[in-house]
Amino acid sequence: MTADALGAGFLRRYGPRALVLGGSEGIGAAFGEQLAEAGLDLTLVARSPAALEATGAELRARHGVAVDCHAMDLTRPDLAEWAAKLLSEQDYGLVIYNAGATHGVGLFLDTPLDHARNLIRLNCDGPAIFSHLALSAMRERRRGGLILVSSMSALVGSGYVAAYAAAKSFEMVLAEGLHWEVGRDGVDVLCAVATLTDTPAMQRSGMVSDSGLTPMTAATVASGALHALGKGPVWYAAGEQVVEAMRAAPRTALTENASVISARLWGIDPAERPA
Repeated sequence: MTADALGAGFLRRYGPRALVLGGSEGIGAAFGEQLAEAGLDLTLVARSPAALEATGAELRARHGVAVDCHAMDLTRPDLAEWAAKLLSEQDYGLVIYNAGATHGVGLFLDTPLDHARNLIRLNCDGPAIFSHLALSAMRERRRGGLILVSSMSALVGSGYVAAYAAAKSFEMVLAEGLHWEVGRDGVDVLCAVATLTDTPAMQRSGMVSDSGLTPMTAATVASGALHALGKGPVWYAAGEQVVEAMRAAPRTALTENASVISARLWGIDPAERPA
């Protein structure tokens, strides 16, 4: 991506600073790279201090922008208070909520309940909090943008990732409604629906290689989302044709297929049942 790939108006509309939640690696780091190249200062938030500081240092050295880093667990009980303080300290023209990977799979009833509740906090509570706080300030300024990063899992229920798929669907539906509500005030909201993407988080989750499933690069997903911002409420990394084909199929068949794919990705035999 060249320095002006996002266009001269991007910095004016979404600057001077972007907040990237889940910004230490993978898609979040790719967002940071492309935004820094466009000239935006950054605030990066993630759980891992080491990865976060390494990414921040690289972006400062490569692009000469200011980068603040905050190591933070986005499931913390006082997230709303912490988020309000963070957002009040800088003029954010763009907020990207990219947190919320699966971190492993399993049958809902064979997984501790707190695993599902953590996914809900990360993919529902967090987006709601940052959307409300960030968009309130943007609406007053009558400019700015919000990107919520979801997943193709959000399109249909799936075995092995039942709670994850349900939680990611919240982000998509929330973004659609907010796009309508604040679009009249000059503010852009987008749900970026990622497909299978090669990221460190997915590699750590135990995902296995499958010759029939080729992951996208994080840079491709980030670039597609940034270029789609302001053009509609939802952008699908897999393409509209793929999504339209899914919508035309029976829901039960889609769930069966999604469950089999989830099993394949984590080396599970879907025929095996608990004793």
